[in-house]
Amino acid sequence: MHTVVRVAGPDLILRPAPVAMVWNEPGRPHDALAAPGVHLSPGEALVEVELATICGSDVNTVRGSQPAAAPLVLGHEQVGRVIAVGEGAVRSDGSSLELGDRVVWSVTVSCGECDRCRRGLTQKCRSLAKYGHERVHRGWELSGGFATHV
Repeated sequence: MHTVVRVAGPDLILRPAPVAMVWNEPGRPHDALAAPGVHLSPGEALVEVELATICGSDVNTVRGSQPAAAPLVLGHEQVGRVIAVGEGAVRSDGSSLELGDRVVWSVTVSCGECDRCRRGLTQKCRSLAKYGHERVHRGWELSGGFATHV
């Protein structure tokens, strides 16, 4: 069980720190990456992962038969419970997301504001990101199901 400490507004610290398992290249073990600080932007939620499955694309990435931008946190098929909610976070039906909700979510993250998103083409968002498929960077450390939190 993790304790969530709200530092200021959308900034959180978790104890113990969430950990993501980072893949770097074929033949090399995953590296553990701690991410003690989390920033929740409007519409975002922090989910403690309860279960993640291994997809064929994860296997192909690890084997090196599918190109991937390393380092990355694999896993885009997961379920978990909401432990922190950013302002305006909602379920797919538009109702408010609540602490303790059990959730699954799409592999993609869209902005909701570009011309494509406004036309309902969120999978073609101009700033589309994908859980378990994107290079790890500041603010995107907990970006795949092979982590304690996403």
